[in-house]
Amino acid sequence: MLVCVVLGTVVSGHDLEHTQVTIVFARDGSFVADVANDPAWLKLRLESIPGPFADRVVFWVDGREIRPESVEFIPSAEGLAVNRLRGHMPLNAQTLRWYYGLVIDPYPLTIRRADGRLIVEEIGGNAWSRTLDLSGQFRAPLLDPRIVAAAIAALLLVPIALRFAFRRVRKDPA
Repeated sequence: MLVCVVLGTVVSGHDLEHTQVTIVFARDGSFVADVANDPAWLKLRLESIPGPFADRVVFWVDGREIRPESVEFIPSAEGLAVNRLRGHMPLNAQTLRWYYGLVIDPYPLTIRRADGRLIVEEIGGNAWSRTLDLSGQFRAPLLDPRIVAAAIAALLLVPIALRFAFRRVRKDPA
């Protein structure tokens, strides 16, 4: 009986992180990774382990680390707080291994591939994911966005230029 009381106290005294990780990929190789945790737990954990949040996660792609380009903290009064990481994968990326170094409890990792496939894996707390397939989902854009923007600007300027040209023709009495 005493063992049950002691174990019950130990188990109930441990705050679970309630960690959830979702990574969404787009066709152009960009990604958004939402790392959600209980806000009180996250605050205490970050105070005990100094450094930026981005240093606590690893995107290991084809044998090298891909760093997020930005990190945004989205607080929550109710529910889970989110650290949103954004970045880009190489268009020829084949594999991903994921690591989140703040947690100790198992948590779900959900991958939404650009081709619509869904991968869900339970990560064993302070552990690496298995090797996840990224192949075949990324495509280079057909046209460079700068070229598209320049073409649209030119198309919008053509009527204005024609209008000024015809005004000059009408004003010349020759």
